[in-house]
Amino acid sequence: MQELAQQHRNEQLLKPTATIHVGNRLSLIERKVFNAIIWHSQSQRSAKTANVMSVDLLMSLIGLERSKNTDVIRDALERLTTNPIVWNTLKKDRTADWGVCTFLAGAEMNSGRLRYVLNPLLVEKVEHPTLFAKIQLLVQTQFSSKYSLAFYEFLIDEMCRSGNPKTYAFTVSLDTLRHVLQFDGIYKHLNSDVLKPCVKEINTHSDIAVAYSGVKKGRAVVALLLTIERKAAQLALVDLVAVDTSGEPGTHVELLKDPLEQMLVVRGVGKRKAKALVETYDETRIRENIAYVEREYQAGKVKVLSAYLIRAIEEDYRPKVEAAPRLVRSETTEREAAEKAREALLTDWNRYRERRVRERFAALSSGEQEAHRSAFVERLVHTSSILNMQFKKDGFASRMVDAQFFSELREVLLKNPEELDLEAYRASLVDAVEAVAAGSAR
Repeated sequence: MQELAQQHRNEQLLKPTATIHVGNRLSLIERKVFNAIIWHSQSQRSAKTANVMSVDLLMSLIGLERSKNTDVIRDALERLTTNPIVWNTLKKDRTADWGVCTFLAGAEMNSGRLRYVLNPLLVEKVEHPTLFAKIQLLVQTQFSSKYSLAFYEFLIDEMCRSGNPKTYAFTVSLDTLRHVLQFDGIYKHLNSDVLKPCVKEINTHSDIAVAYSGVKKGRAVVALLLTIERKAAQLALVDLVAVDTSGEPGTHVELLKDPLEQMLVVRGVGKRKAKALVETYDETRIRENIAYVEREYQAGKVKVLSAYLIRAIEEDYRPKVEAAPRLVRSETTEREAAEKAREALLTDWNRYRERRVRERFAALSSGEQEAHRSAFVERLVHTSSILNMQFKKDGFASRMVDAQFFSELREVLLKNPEELDLEAYRASLVDAVEAVAAGSAR
């Protein structure tokens, strides 16, 4: 299968703009399978109703050439055959205002071959796209996050629709970005949990480099200014099949149980000193000083990161916030209260989803549970060297591995509206309160 991937390393997928701006929640594997099938269908250009491709080729094109677990393919095909996709949601493709359908009309696997039928509504768009992004086919195999792949496709699409310049800058609203990434959260969480990891992965493993900065309206970030640069052509083809992560920062850092200690250690602080700082100072003080020091370091004002970080935490270098005038505080109280309420709701929703996915998993048969574990372990080998190292050490007893396992299971096991959408969850809470009130009235 490695040879199959090598044969197609220079191929490009012409992914239609309408299918990049989709309004569903595809998992990483599902999006990769989605892309591989689009590429294969374009390469056939035949009048046949159904196309046939090798399962080995499909596995190599999604980065699982060393895996024999085809269950992940079956699960992805089932989702792509049954779940509706709302396409052209950003209305960039003017050939159609809006559309909804499943991606595949049908699929079957037999004797190492996959036979698939595209949904008739998408055939013309896939095989003869008018607006499309030129995506290096095997770049997608390097992404370990569904957010990174979705963000990468969005960036490439913007560049291609602007004439494919070497460098390109544009502004995108946070609402559009939340839709593209399917992440419903405040900017602080979007930035730390999604954007920063995405940018790091894209800059490391793809054919483009991206940087961003917030665009504010008042004190709130409402949009991002994104700057994209094409890497040299030869760099776009380096190590797309097998990537050596042995030299990446943090790869050989020993994993610690306390995430705060881990944050300090990966920034050069010794383990004993990190533990002492965590035991002495509160979490907010440490995190805010880390953020402050990193800004100073990136601005070139700090030479030795670890030493300055220790001093910053001990002496508390956080910028001091002056007391705001009473009039200003009164004007912002309502907005701040609303933001805190939304943060609290988001935290409660995430806990609810965590509880629900664990309940759903516990209700599965032992065979189904083992199948999910096996599929996760297969993916782990190709996605995260740190998680894989932790799994080899502690297995599923590792808190980090356990958290990642159930995080990925959300995409498979959570089905109800209130489990998938924050606003639906809010509505369910309101309904529950009203039901209790009605019961009390009786």
